[in-house]
Amino acid sequence: MVDCKDIAENLLDCLKETDCMKVHGKGAKECMKEGDDCRVFRNTYFECKRSQLDMRTRIRGMKAR
Repeated sequence: MVDCKDIAENLLDCLKETDCMKVHGKGAKECMKEGDDCRVFRNTYFECKRSQLDMRTRIRGMKAR
């Protein structure tokens, strides 16, 4: 099974560097909804979590893009 922990840590590190968290002091959940600063990490994390639920992906592995 795929471990999404490293991807989640990268996403959180990216969010901590945004103005939303640094300047405005908002939470990670709010900042993920507001900005596109960490869109790549957010999408990668989403795909990772989705692959854990998809039985076809669990059997065949991740699709090559």
